[in-house]
Amino acid sequence: MHEESPGVTRLQVHLDGEDLISWNEDEAPDAEDVMDRAASCNTKLTAYFKANEKYPEAKNLLYQDFPSKFVWQAKKREWTPQKKDFSIGRMYFTSPRAGERFYLRTLLTAIKGATSFESLRTFEDYLCNSYREACLMHGLIEDDTEWRLCLQEAGDMASGHQLRNLFVIVLRECAPSDPLALWMQFREKICDDLRHALQCRNLRVNPTEEEVFDYGLYLIDRILQVSNQSLRKWPMLPYPVGNWAELIGNPLIREQRYNVDEQAALAAENIPKLNQEQRSAFDEIVKAVDEQSGQTFFLHGAGGTGKTFLYNILCFHFCSQAKIVVCVASSGIAALLLIGGRTAHSCFKIPLKIHEESVCSFPKNGELADLLRMTDLIIWDEAPMQHRHIHECVNRTFQDVQGNDKPFGGIVVVFGGDFKQILPVIVKGSRAQVVGANLQRSHLWHSITVLQLTQNMRLDTANDIEHQFAEWQLRVGHGDFTDPSDNITLPDHFHCPENIVQSLIDTIYPGVSTTPQPDQYFADRTILCSRNDDVHELNKKILDSFPGDEKIYLSADSIPVGEGNGEQGDLMYPVEYLNTIQCSGLPLHKVTLKIGCPVMVLRNIDPSQGICNGTRGVVTRMQSRVIEIRLLTGEFKGKKAFVPRMNINPQDTQVPFEFNRRQFPINLCFAMTINKSQDQSVANVGLNLQSSVFTHGQLYVGISRVTASQNIKAIWEENNPNSVTKNIVYPEVIID
Repeated sequence: MHEESPGVTRLQVHLDGEDLISWNEDEAPDAEDVMDRAASCNTKLTAYFKANEKYPEAKNLLYQDFPSKFVWQAKKREWTPQKKDFSIGRMYFTSPRAGERFYLRTLLTAIKGATSFESLRTFEDYLCNSYREACLMHGLIEDDTEWRLCLQEAGDMASGHQLRNLFVIVLRECAPSDPLALWMQFREKICDDLRHALQCRNLRVNPTEEEVFDYGLYLIDRILQVSNQSLRKWPMLPYPVGNWAELIGNPLIREQRYNVDEQAALAAENIPKLNQEQRSAFDEIVKAVDEQSGQTFFLHGAGGTGKTFLYNILCFHFCSQAKIVVCVASSGIAALLLIGGRTAHSCFKIPLKIHEESVCSFPKNGELADLLRMTDLIIWDEAPMQHRHIHECVNRTFQDVQGNDKPFGGIVVVFGGDFKQILPVIVKGSRAQVVGANLQRSHLWHSITVLQLTQNMRLDTANDIEHQFAEWQLRVGHGDFTDPSDNITLPDHFHCPENIVQSLIDTIYPGVSTTPQPDQYFADRTILCSRNDDVHELNKKILDSFPGDEKIYLSADSIPVGEGNGEQGDLMYPVEYLNTIQCSGLPLHKVTLKIGCPVMVLRNIDPSQGICNGTRGVVTRMQSRVIEIRLLTGEFKGKKAFVPRMNINPQDTQVPFEFNRRQFPINLCFAMTINKSQDQSVANVGLNLQSSVFTHGQLYVGISRVTASQNIKAIWEENNPNSVTKNIVYPEVIID
């Protein structure tokens, strides 16, 4: 905006570097003005539309990428195919405050093959009234319409129970500006199963509509409390007024009550299956619980030694005696393998930002505290993956709740894991920092009794070949066979026909490009990489050959205006730069899916229903605002779940400014990182080691996911004729 003469201000819209659209300020330009005047200009942009009609290859390019393949002929005012050389295109930046100009520019950065201004505004055969509306329909900007469409689409497919969970996700993760409007519009569908539930549970004989809705709000509040939140956080929403809590009692304690006869039968069936080491550990833990000794154990065993099997038998045994066992794990995917398992963070309300004096955020007189005072045993799997401050935080809180100075307030605790596997992740941390975060460096360690499991139950060790492979895995975990440069030679049976990515894909995913595959096909195989970039590249390569029509979901990326970014944050970081940001735990800006393809969930959306960080599933239905997946593994195998778009903020250690991405929290999962694979057993494993491992335990985790030695294949650095790769081990944390 600039002054041309006294009292006259002219606003200018840059469509490209050569032509301008302008009007007087008193003309009050709106969306229609922008579109009409843009359409009348003979510019590089309109020439771009004509080129998309004329040249088939042009339709695969975004507007800013056009100069890489086409040349601008100034005299003819047209684009022609590039014959030589290479150019980089640059679009003039436009602030989000510029209204329709910004939305037009946003569409150009995301939509390929547009042949007119009208085609830019068209979404699935619907001609939008403005560029802003088109951006909303494509999901390129944020608006509450997103959540209305999400619940509307899911309402046609989901039960009331599923919709309640989805409504909670929208409240908790998506920050709708008018949640009351969403509740009023969808409450009948959200509560459509509750009249029958109230009658079956003898809570109400003939419930009124208001009682049904009130009970629905109570259940929503209960779901929120799992993540340490409450409906009171949204004062615009009604709060339940019925005495439902008194009628139902403490739900946390009620969840721990199992059928005693069923549990006794399961215990009697499985206890005889314990091997000698497992039985010895079982007896010692049972003795500690029976004597209420308050002992703390660490069940140490390599992958495949049956730790989870032992945990569940302990649950059967104590639940058959009406005792309470609380099972948690460091990750959602590990928690799903435990009976009633939850993540330690969600169960014990552990703060996300932890330090040496942290305490858990639940009241001493609340429901969780009451549960803990009745708890006989806590099982905590994959403990070595978490920072020692987390365990110390829980210990400090339990001592306060129990009024007992013994470790964990006198509750018997069984930690489990393997120190040969991946240790706590310290972003850009040194070896000393990673080791220092380890549980063994905690003041709690001296009071912990270590119970060892060494017999591999995942592999058939009665077979000599499998027994040798199990021994080799253990020795790799200890750093054997590794030279002073951290190099190790892979066994010959790891080799693919060729040391290239396509050979690895063909070996692990035979027939994936020709015919639809059943769920078990994807549950039984995966390719592991050490780095996220390699994972994304592999996933894209396999999806391109996967049968079916693809659907592309683009994220809405934005910089929140506030203390962290100042008032000019949106001017410093153009949206196309934000779109390029990739980091751990953050979905891609462009998520491309096909029906039947495997995906992995990146957030703990609803762990109680098996939808957590690391859950694998296959896509069954794709709508604009909600995706339906069918879970592949664990207790919830075959169950369908709904995944909405969510607001996701990367950690401040990953991106040096505040940044929000609204996107479906899923990634393709033909391949995954080695870190994500921890706790999972897979029949067929491929290792892409062309980018070698970079931290303690990664190679060991990669080679120990497989259930048979002949079903693991690997590729390594492309130019290396020998099958050599890195193996990084910190001997100071290994327990013999």
